Amino acid sequence: MENSSVSSVLKKLPYDIIVFFLFCMAISVFSFYLNLDINKELKSTLMPYTGWGFGRGYMTAMLFILIGLTAAKGSTSRTLQFLRIFIILLMSVNIYDGVQDWLSITPEDYTNPNPYLRYDALTPIYTIITPSFWVVVMLTALVWNYFQNKKKAI
Repeated sequence: MENSSVSSVLKKLPYDIIVFFLFCMAISVFSFYLNLDINKELKSTLMPYTGWGFGRGYMTAMLFILIGLTAAKGSTSRTLQFLRIFIILLMSVNIYDGVQDWLSITPEDYTNPNPYLRYDALTPIYTIITPSFWVVVMLTALVWNYFQNKKKAI
């Protein structure tokens, strides 16, 4: 059993988690930038596409990846498996929120003149398809590692 210090986990950190972390960081930084008072026009333009909680789930995932890496106990493979499962759970919550938001929309919401209340037909790309993509990526990595470990055990 290998020790799971932060440095050993960072050395073995797979690309899927690295890319997801960088994506979360980019969304989080843009979310903070978007919430500055000087960006009210940009925020009102993007609100119909991103919804109210722009970056919220990705910021949470980024923080929990950092916490998971620093508080890692046990084997490195278990830590990475835990991180992937946690990412899948958080993105599933984002998907659920996106679907619930999509189902509660009325036809009037597509043409509402208030940009904060308007809903666009492209909103599910950000609120449902993007988190679904990350769930598929993490599930694929989990299944791939499972079969690789099974092959090594034989």
